[in-house]
Amino acid sequence: MLSFCPLTIADRDTLRNYIFRSGQRNCNLSFANLAAWQPIFNTQFATTDNALVLRYTFDDHAAYMLVLTDHSYEAVVKNVLLMWQYADSIHEELEIVGMENEDADILRRAFGSQVTVEAIRNSQDYIYRRESLASLRGRHLQAKRNHANRFRTLYPHYEYRELTPDLFAQCIEVENLWHGEPGHKSPYEDFDTLAAEQRVMQFTFDHWADLHTLGGALFVEGKMVAFTYGSAISPTTFDVSVEKADTNYEGAFTVINQEFCRHLPEYYIYVNREEDMGLEGLRQAKSSYHPELLLSYNIIQFNENKEDSSSKRYCLHRSTPADLPETLEWMVRQYGFEREEVRFWLENLHINWPLSVKAVDEDGQTIGLLTMSDYRIEEETAQIAVERPDLLNALNQYRYTAVFSFITAPERRGTPLNFDMMMNIFPELKKYDFIFVPVMHHLKTHEYWKRWGAQLFYEDKECKYYLIPINPKMSEVIGIED
Repeated sequence: MLSFCPLTIADRDTLRNYIFRSGQRNCNLSFANLAAWQPIFNTQFATTDNALVLRYTFDDHAAYMLVLTDHSYEAVVKNVLLMWQYADSIHEELEIVGMENEDADILRRAFGSQVTVEAIRNSQDYIYRRESLASLRGRHLQAKRNHANRFRTLYPHYEYRELTPDLFAQCIEVENLWHGEPGHKSPYEDFDTLAAEQRVMQFTFDHWADLHTLGGALFVEGKMVAFTYGSAISPTTFDVSVEKADTNYEGAFTVINQEFCRHLPEYYIYVNREEDMGLEGLRQAKSSYHPELLLSYNIIQFNENKEDSSSKRYCLHRSTPADLPETLEWMVRQYGFEREEVRFWLENLHINWPLSVKAVDEDGQTIGLLTMSDYRIEEETAQIAVERPDLLNALNQYRYTAVFSFITAPERRGTPLNFDMMMNIFPELKKYDFIFVPVMHHLKTHEYWKRWGAQLFYEDKECKYYLIPINPKMSEVIGIED
């Protein structure tokens, strides 16, 4: 089960290792933002072998964010199941925020009607090319160049300075002035704006070096009139988290933005200027810079209808030989085989009971059986030894186990149960080179196994024969190039 601990500055390198490898550019994932907002959101984190899981709480409500270094189908599902298990253990509903479209699509496929995916327009991040903001070249940015030129005409002796600790007190003065402007609308309706923003800002100033923050400021006749700062989200994307200016100085916002981007290291190709929070003026201002990308996020909620038998809790057990009679009955019902034929198979085809899984619901009813076997490919299809002895010999050089049968109760199909059962044994499958999966032609599970990476290597009149490669060499063995 996931184990969460409070996020602290000491965790910087651990979190950045996951975030930088994730390829994600969410503004909330800059470590400076995570650390500075931690006291407000009580942010905690947990890790798996390929994910960072963040947990936020506010107003007695919890939300989670998933940061993946592996965006494969199996990795997304596995980590969400772990999150669901944890949330359930503390009697919380699982709500995932900040999930990008590709990962959300995987959850739609995996969980079907049990998941609701809602796109949140107000949380889209505005991402620009740093060079575009630094140069303001092009007809589409003519108005911005005019604003910048107006400022430089009015204040030809202005100075741009790197933001350093000796300037922080002046930043607070500009911040107070900005909040005091008539008509200013809070972007944080759930918080006391001034208290929340200044608390976060003061935390950032107090830990400036540890947070790896960079900033800049504009001065006119020795007076600070604008400042900005932020930190890296990834090796190529920089997040601008704060930008404030005295609007009595026309063009100050435009120039502080341009100068800061000019002074950023060139390895930052992109600048994330965060969301507009649904504020029309902020949306117009951010759109006027013509972002290269509006990065969309979704809220994921899991639906649990207590009256629906498909939502009942279940637990997983490893099967034993004592489960043979029940497995026999399920296979007869599912596949229509003769009872004695199935009994012969179960008693003679080397069932791998330690790798077989039985799912039982809260009423004690069996709702799923995954039965594995160590029988050989030629025991399933003798024809391959005649038609493709070379392929058979090559495959038999490797270690494999087989899916003998995989059956779930009808009301549980299309739910996470089958994925949960597979993930239950997945760590132990890593000792094999591949998983052998025979599927009869008339069954509807061919696409299901393909989503697990199954590759067709042979077929006869009864079945198609797939393997799920664990050893990357297996695709080459059966003649499929990556």
